[in-house]
Amino acid sequence: MKLVVDGFGKSIAKRDNQIVIKENGKEKDFFLAKDLSQILILGKGSITFDAMKLLAEENVDCLAINWKGNVDYRLSPSEMKNVNIKKEQYFALKDNRSGYLAKSFIKAKIENQKATLGTLAKSRDDDYLRSQRDKISIFSSKIDLVAILPIDNIKGTIFGIEGQASIEYWNGIKHVLNGEFGFVSRSGRYAKDPVNSMLNYGYAILQGEIWRALHLAGLDPYCGFLHSDRYGRTSLVFDLMEEFRQQIVDKSVLSLLNKNQVKKADFEFNKGSIIILEKARHLLASSILDKLSSKIAFNEKNTKYSSIINYQAKLIAKFLENKDMYTGFYLRW
Repeated sequence: MKLVVDGFGKSIAKRDNQIVIKENGKEKDFFLAKDLSQILILGKGSITFDAMKLLAEENVDCLAINWKGNVDYRLSPSEMKNVNIKKEQYFALKDNRSGYLAKSFIKAKIENQKATLGTLAKSRDDDYLRSQRDKISIFSSKIDLVAILPIDNIKGTIFGIEGQASIEYWNGIKHVLNGEFGFVSRSGRYAKDPVNSMLNYGYAILQGEIWRALHLAGLDPYCGFLHSDRYGRTSLVFDLMEEFRQQIVDKSVLSLLNKNQVKKADFEFNKGSIIILEKARHLLASSILDKLSSKIAFNEKNTKYSSIINYQAKLIAKFLENKDMYTGFYLRW
């Protein structure tokens, strides 16, 4: 179970084996710590030392996300003890394993972009979306042709193909959005419109889920194969996120906007900054958490998206230790 703590004046405390949520000093709710997997902190407040200790004992992490859609901090349990996985992760940067994983992450991303546009095209009977889907198929085939070499030898080629596919994908997304939101293209970290601000916020929630899965798999979240190492950047988190952005976040954002559950009035525009107001922020967080808990057919079972993320993280570790092959996660429309 994931717990969302939003608003102001909230505090997280401990009582016996329970996590207690208070607002302005008054108890609002309580949960058994063993029933929690993660706490998302979206507002302002405090947490006691006793609560942090209990959460660590139960392997529950806390993720704080600010109004810009950035992760401010993550409080996590102690590191996993298998040092061999991390050694192999570092060694892989200099051999073909790094290139293989990088190709797998982007292949899955492009296939999920294609599947998302394919689903939209089918539901709307839209020829333009079909055309965009077919364009993306070309880039998926191009990824297959990239040689499997150490990542430093092929990174530019992979990112070049991914960039072209993403242009076609976001053109398709723009086609289905109401023009009042001013979405032109994906603007990245610094949102220039409400759609990008929602995407950033949603990706931050997904980032926390991926980060937790990599932590439990014993991997170093800062050592990525596709995204460059940079001080303070959880590069491997962003690598694995590529497989899940479209199905978990993009679809959630599109659903809220196209069903008019979120409107332009749900955003505050202030000197170039865009703030998602509390109602829309809560709707978005709830939608993504619902998506993470929803089940799809995976490996011949009905499986939660959150469990698939855990599976993929463990599969990276097995691949690095030469115990299994790695296959990226993607849906076929």
